[in-house]
Amino acid sequence: MKSIKKVLAITLVMVMMLSVFTACSSNDSDGNGGDAGGDGEKKKIALLCDEAGTQVFVLRLIEGIEDAAEKHGFEAVIAESADAAAYEDNARALIEEGVDLIIGGGWQSGEALTNVAEEFPDAADYALIDDELDVENIKSISYREQESAYLVGLMGALLAEEDENVFGAVHVNQGAGSWKWRYGYMEGVKQVKPDAKFIFNYTGDYNEPAKAKEFAVQQYEQGARFINAAAAGGDKGVFEAAAEKHFFTSGQDVDLTTPDNPYIVSSQIKDTYTSIQYLIDQYFSDDWTTDDEVWGVEQGTIGAVHVTHESENPISEELSEEDLEVLKQAAEDIRTGELDLSNIPNEEEY
Repeated sequence: MKSIKKVLAITLVMVMMLSVFTACSSNDSDGNGGDAGGDGEKKKIALLCDEAGTQVFVLRLIEGIEDAAEKHGFEAVIAESADAAAYEDNARALIEEGVDLIIGGGWQSGEALTNVAEEFPDAADYALIDDELDVENIKSISYREQESAYLVGLMGALLAEEDENVFGAVHVNQGAGSWKWRYGYMEGVKQVKPDAKFIFNYTGDYNEPAKAKEFAVQQYEQGARFINAAAAGGDKGVFEAAAEKHFFTSGQDVDLTTPDNPYIVSSQIKDTYTSIQYLIDQYFSDDWTTDDEVWGVEQGTIGAVHVTHESENPISEELSEEDLEVLKQAAEDIRTGELDLSNIPNEEEY
């Protein structure tokens, strides 16, 4: 009887020791990158961005960080901001929350991100998508949007009749970011129509479909038969006008072509989903640096639907095989550097 009790006691001690050992081993694990510092807590990565609304640019960023969170096991924090004051408040709140990496999604976040990065250089890591900041501890990823705009402009010119020489575009504003799109668009058109005339209007806000539609109709009445939609949430208004007036148009950021509206012939691709996924993959690897990067057609994040990016939606019957060959050759020339659009002149000089 005593021997049985002794065996049971020894067994109980061994079980307790094994439990303690297992618990310690679990606490020491780094969780495949999800652990912030060996204490079992997940890392926190935040996206500081504009209010999403119908902006596909922002919606794709949010989708990208949420999918990356599932992959890497971190906590995703989305800080949508209505104005400059909200950006600043949200950026400081994220520092207080102990976020490990703050990603600015769009140029609007740049000032607030710069302020907290300079004031709290060791509190977090910092990155910005869609603009370039001259701040040592902020990694910037910007784009050569003029390359995709060139392809869309070239497409618009190829679609035009011989006597059609007016081209339109509806943008959000007339800032430096818009100038890259407008410059590339005009250069693309002028490869076929060197004497083309251009009409640009600006909605002043990222979600103004009614105003965008009004501008598009006005441009159509002035002779534009191709009107580039670059008004964020306002693009819907341009698309409605195109369907009613029967002019050609294009979207931006993602594939917005649809069988329901054959007048949307392409979209200027700016792949923010891939961008934020790449950024976070790099953060969880040994390759993280704050070196700035600029992406274009060569990297696959910039392009045009039916030219550099395939689509499930049909190609316009107005685009011939010869037209598509011209467009794809232009994209290849951009990719190889034979066609260099990187040196953009000042708008005033252009």
